[in-house]
Amino acid sequence: MRAGLALAAALLPFTLGAVVVLSIGVARVENDSMSPTLTTGDVLVFDRVADPARGDIVIFADTAGWSEQPGAVLVKRVVGVAGDRVACCEVGTGRLLVDGVPLDEPYESGDRPGGVIPFEVIVPEGAVWVMGDNRGASRDSRAGLQSAGRGAVPVEDVLGVVRFTWPARAG
Repeated sequence: MRAGLALAAALLPFTLGAVVVLSIGVARVENDSMSPTLTTGDVLVFDRVADPARGDIVIFADTAGWSEQPGAVLVKRVVGVAGDRVACCEVGTGRLLVDGVPLDEPYESGDRPGGVIPFEVIVPEGAVWVMGDNRGASRDSRAGLQSAGRGAVPVEDVLGVVRFTWPARAG
């Protein structure tokens, strides 16, 4: 009995370490589609276990081919989750609407924070709608509006939710 407890106590740090290693990931930002929030070279630590929520920044596999680079991984902000009606744009302000309510997006600095292409989608179950903070330079859910999924990213393609960032070194 004591030998079993001693073995369990000895293995506990390794087990906890393995759980931590398997539940987090690290990535580097490759472009400015999330500027000003993230810029090229920033390092991201992401949580592989958390479910994405509206407002989260997520890392996901580009299975839709928006980047035109096979195997690419993209970083975008979740604008809508399953059941949300996401629309562009509020008359006068150009802000995105989620379920008819304008989003307050202090990180987005463009004249038309929702973008310039009008759309309205309902995010299907098991998916999220994502957009870059730098709307004019982002290939995001809007690029898939004409596809069967209407630009929604399946949650199974989400690799993680960003939890920490380290800015790129000024050089």
